[in-house]
Amino acid sequence: MDSRARECRLAMRNATDYATWREAATDFDRATGREDWKQEEESDQYDWKLVKNRLRQIRQLRQDGQVVKLVHHLRQGLYWNLGNLCNPALYGNALVGTKQLIHDYVAEVVIALNYLSDGDFPEFDSAAKRRFFHDTAASYGRSALMLSGGATLGLFHVGVVKALVLEDLLPDVISGSSAGSVVASTVGTRTPDELIDLLDPQNAYYHFWKPLGLREMWQKGVLMDQRQIRKAIASNIPDLTFEESYQRSGKIINITVSPAGSNQSPRLLNYLTFPYLYLREAVLASSAVPFLFEPVLLMTRDENGRRVPYMPSLRWTDGSLKSDLPGMRLRRLHNVNHFIVSQTNPHVIPFVRGSLEEQGLVGNLRDFGYSLVRGSAQYAIGVGRISVPVQKVRHTLDYASSILDQDYRGNIMIVPKLTVWRYANVTANPRMDVIQRFIREGERATWKRIEMVRNQLLIAQTLERCLRRLEPQRLNKSVRGEAAKKPNLSVVRSKDA
Repeated sequence: MDSRARECRLAMRNATDYATWREAATDFDRATGREDWKQEEESDQYDWKLVKNRLRQIRQLRQDGQVVKLVHHLRQGLYWNLGNLCNPALYGNALVGTKQLIHDYVAEVVIALNYLSDGDFPEFDSAAKRRFFHDTAASYGRSALMLSGGATLGLFHVGVVKALVLEDLLPDVISGSSAGSVVASTVGTRTPDELIDLLDPQNAYYHFWKPLGLREMWQKGVLMDQRQIRKAIASNIPDLTFEESYQRSGKIINITVSPAGSNQSPRLLNYLTFPYLYLREAVLASSAVPFLFEPVLLMTRDENGRRVPYMPSLRWTDGSLKSDLPGMRLRRLHNVNHFIVSQTNPHVIPFVRGSLEEQGLVGNLRDFGYSLVRGSAQYAIGVGRISVPVQKVRHTLDYASSILDQDYRGNIMIVPKLTVWRYANVTANPRMDVIQRFIREGERATWKRIEMVRNQLLIAQTLERCLRRLEPQRLNKSVRGEAAKKPNLSVVRSKDA
C-alpha cells in the first residue's frame, strides 16, 4: 500500500464525523483503484443492462415532458431491488458507495418522483397524483431499523441511530427488543425538533444496573433491582401510550415481549396492535432478562383514560428471547421489505458477518461454524426438553431453544467488533468514557454502510415525502413534519445513580 493510501487510512481512523470519514475513504478508493471499479458499469453482480435501460428511459421521458408515459413507466416498473441493485456484494469493493450507474439510477428516480409531485400537469391532476404515489409507495415497500438486545452493549445502537439521523436516513419503522427497545422508544417518542440533542451522551441516564441484597435475591429469585431499571427507563422515555407516541413523532415504534408463562406467544407491541399500552412498562418487560429481573405486568389506558393493568394474570419478559428481530410481523403490519439490523446480542455477535468484505471464504466459514454450533445445541436442548422432568428446567430449555431458532440477519448488518472488553461491560453501569466509546463505535460501523442505506432507502423516503406534500391532512395525525436535514440528537439531563 502506497503512502497516499496509508494517509487516507489514518485520516479515516481519526475522523470524528461522517463527512470527514467519507472524504478520506473516497480518497482511499481513488488511491487504490477502487474508484475505477465504480465507474465501470458492467458486472455479473447485478443486471446492469436493465438498470441502464431504465435510467435512460426515465430520464428521457422526464426531459421530454411526457408525463403520462413517465407515470405509466414508473408505476409498473418501480420496485425494490430492481436487477439485484441491493446485492451486498456490490458494496464490498469500494469503501464509499458502489457502481456509479446505481447511484445515477436512484438519483434519477428521485428527481422524476419530485418532478411529478411538484409539477402542474393538466393530464395528471391532484387526485391522479395521490393515487399514483399511494399505490406506488405500497407496491415499493419501506425499510425498517431493527435494534437487537444486548444489555449495556446496546449503547452501540445509540451510535447507529445517531449516524442515520445526521444523514436523514432514519426509517419511520423502528423495532427494538431488550436494550434495543430502550433506544427505539427514546428516539420514537420525540418530535423532529426534540431530536436535536437526543444522542448527546451527556444528556441521558445510563445507570440501569443495581444488584439486590442477598435476602431479596433469595426471596425474588433474581439478581437485579427492578426499581433501578424502572427509574432509568422513566428518565429516558416519556409516559406515553404507543398511539400517543406515534401521534407525537410519526415514528412507528415496535417493542417485542416474551411470555413468562406457557400457552402464550410473543407479542409485537405498536400503535396498531396495542395502541393503548404504555411504553414504559413495555420497555421494562422487553428488558426483563430471566434470572436478572422479575417478569413485568403491562399497563394500558382504559376507556375512561385511567391507567390499569393489561391482562393482570399475565407477566412478560425479555423480548429478545423469542423475537429479537420481528421481521415477519413488520412485513405484515407495516409493508416492510428491507431491514437494517444493528445486532449487539452477545451470543450472536461471534457468528454474524461483521463486514461486507466477508462475503467470500471468511464469511462462508463463519456461517458454517454458526450452523454447526447451532445445530448441535438445538439437538442437545431438544433431548433435554424431552428427558428432564423438572418443569422449571424445561421452561429454561424452551427459552434456549427459542434463542437458537431465531433468524438474526437483515439486508444490512451493522455489528460491533468482537472483543473481550465488550463482554466485560455487558451488565455494567458504564462510565462516561465507556459510553462515548460505545456510541462512537456504533457511528463508525454505520459510516461504512451509509451509502448502501441511502441507495436502498432514498426512493421509499421520496415516495413518502411526496405523499405528505400531496396529502396535508396526513400531517395532522402527527407533528412530525420534515426533519431537519442534519440534526444532532437529546433525552434528559444527566443524573446520578
